[in-house]
Amino acid sequence: MSNVPIIILKEGTEEVREREARKQNITAMVAIAETVRSTLGPKGMSKMLVDSLGDVTITNDGAEILNNLDIENIAANMMVNVAKSIDEDIGDGTTSAVIFSAALLNNALELIEQSIHPKPVMHGYKLAADKALEIIKEIAAKISSEDDEILKNVAKTAMNAKDIAPLKDFFSNLALNAIKQIAEEDGKTFARVSNVKIVKSPGKSLKDSELINGVYTQKDKVNAMMPELIKDAKIAVIRRKLDVKKTEFDAQVRISSPSEIQKFLDQEEKILRDYLKIFKDLGVNVIVNSSDISDKFGGYLAKEGIAGIKNVGESDYKSILKAVSANLVDDLKSLSEEDLGFAEKVHFEKLGDDEYTLFSGCKNPKSVSILLKGGLDKILSTAEVSLNDVLSVIAKVIDTKTVVAGGGAIYIELAKRIRAYANEIGGKEQLAVNAFALALEEIPKTLIRNAGLEEIEMLTELRAAHKTADDKWIGIDTITNAIGDNFKKGIVEPAELINHIIKSGSELANLILRVDRIISAKGSR
Repeated sequence: MSNVPIIILKEGTEEVREREARKQNITAMVAIAETVRSTLGPKGMSKMLVDSLGDVTITNDGAEILNNLDIENIAANMMVNVAKSIDEDIGDGTTSAVIFSAALLNNALELIEQSIHPKPVMHGYKLAADKALEIIKEIAAKISSEDDEILKNVAKTAMNAKDIAPLKDFFSNLALNAIKQIAEEDGKTFARVSNVKIVKSPGKSLKDSELINGVYTQKDKVNAMMPELIKDAKIAVIRRKLDVKKTEFDAQVRISSPSEIQKFLDQEEKILRDYLKIFKDLGVNVIVNSSDISDKFGGYLAKEGIAGIKNVGESDYKSILKAVSANLVDDLKSLSEEDLGFAEKVHFEKLGDDEYTLFSGCKNPKSVSILLKGGLDKILSTAEVSLNDVLSVIAKVIDTKTVVAGGGAIYIELAKRIRAYANEIGGKEQLAVNAFALALEEIPKTLIRNAGLEEIEMLTELRAAHKTADDKWIGIDTITNAIGDNFKKGIVEPAELINHIIKSGSELANLILRVDRIISAKGSR
């Protein structure tokens, strides 16, 4: 055979193989972790994000930072997507997920550079991840949706690293009451978090924020003459254009006398009057329409003291339906008393520069609002992001009913038990299982470092404190810089969050370790 090389890739294609390919991917992912590492924990630092227009955002929220990073490396983008999925599924934990994933990959790279093939490393990681999930299921504390104190502690722990931490007692109460209002015993509370609407309004302080037993929608009344406030509102939520219907085809009508013109006008008038009669007969005094209301019909409504809003978006009218307990109606002829909703007050008001309609005093609403007040837009925006996370975390715990101690306690306990498990495994997999345990400790190590404490000394003390099964919740409280039982201190996290971090981190690590070649087409960079 000829020794002439066979070229199968187009000219200009770049190819990186084996160790160099893995090293390139892992180095990029570790760099992402280093970007957000310093934000972890109550004493974490913030990042200043400057966009292309020069607008500045200062935040320590991992998800927001990752969203604003412009990343070129594909593997690093995969890590960011994993972190985002955890934020979507739990509402918190993005920074921990990134730190753990990067630690797993960095430890794997060290093993590979010692001439250990990636296959036993991947197998060892799979064994360790399965064992860790088994341990969490065994040791996680079971709670009920009535354990308000623990649920508040979950909220406070989620807020410890947020800008609203100084008001964590106030906001934990506010968030829990909001979630309790929309919660049902079907394990789907997390999916209903969007039923808690956060509305930002200028005010003196965040502490002036309040839970509204109803909903806000950013709509003004159709006609200026409509009442500003309606008490004991009977509300019709409809999806029907309130105007004279135009024909959908071309037609020519011959009119021979002025009286015929008047007949047409009278007919149009009758259609609108018939609409009005339907509402009046049922005692409707507020109309919410996802379609249009003509100016003429708006005038009729105003004369009768009926208020109306039009072109209400789907998410808004669904929130209103859940708040006022109404049924959406398409055919006005079928509108009945049973379809109507109720609110003690419907009030048209201005918040900042925007016009809002407030439905309040609803009976057992399944959609509520939090009116978030603050002096500066930046403060309000940061508080809104933080409060959304807190609401999500509470909802997840109500659904899963399992929690663990925070402050690194669960990671130290898992690392201890995974090391014991490694002794039961032979071969090179044992090295990978131990590397997995070491990666688990990266999160408490980062908490200690960000608190400005002595890393090696505190980590050694934490390991030593986990002597028996009764010591499983001992962790670091970086607010007081003390080691102790974090469950008793009220530092609590959802068990499902730790499950997600371990599952996602190990799956991502194994996916990247399988890659032995990077082939970049010309012009892809």
